[in-house]
Amino acid sequence: MTRHCVIFAGGEPVRSENIDFDIIAKSYVICADKGLALAQELGVKPDLILGDFDSLGHMPEGENVLTYPIEKDDTDLMLAVETAFDKGFTDFCIYGACGGRLDHMIGNISCLAMIAEKGGKGVIIGDDDIISLHCSGEHRFPSREGFSLSLFAYSPEVTGLTITGTKYTAENCTLTNSVTLGVSNEITADEAVVRFDEGRLLVIQSRLR
Repeated sequence: MTRHCVIFAGGEPVRSENIDFDIIAKSYVICADKGLALAQELGVKPDLILGDFDSLGHMPEGENVLTYPIEKDDTDLMLAVETAFDKGFTDFCIYGACGGRLDHMIGNISCLAMIAEKGGKGVIIGDDDIISLHCSGEHRFPSREGFSLSLFAYSPEVTGLTITGTKYTAENCTLTNSVTLGVSNEITADEAVVRFDEGRLLVIQSRLR
């Protein structure tokens, strides 16, 4: 069984040219609430649909639908991630989780933190942003033409941080969550290599405008 799960969420839609349909074809697909509308627009058939469906505006039909109350502790996206973990999936590609309300966006990043803490890999892909969150180790980020690379501490400190393949490099430095030092770097090689010893690191590649 594939370990990869693709989740469609209810944020801003993603254009088809930014969707990896090859990955989707080999993945377990979950639609969280209004994410169903995005999947249908792209011609993607979900394996599971879940949520309270307040954003979608109607109750989907079928045996693959899980309905939750509107008043609950987790967001629909977090419920989708937790459900996928329960089914044995560890690698996540999330579409439709950018833009919209700021509180929802921060909540979506929290979903990435939960994935990383459980030893999984997760990325949120939008038209203008690619967002991932990592625990200690070595991580590689391919160059994307017209995109910046920004690093943020998602813990009090990220220690032993080394960055290569970028315009601004670093060696064994400490990044805290109260500085903007890591904002708007550029990948100058085929990929950037980022290593660190402790902490959690939020990585955002944003389209330059």
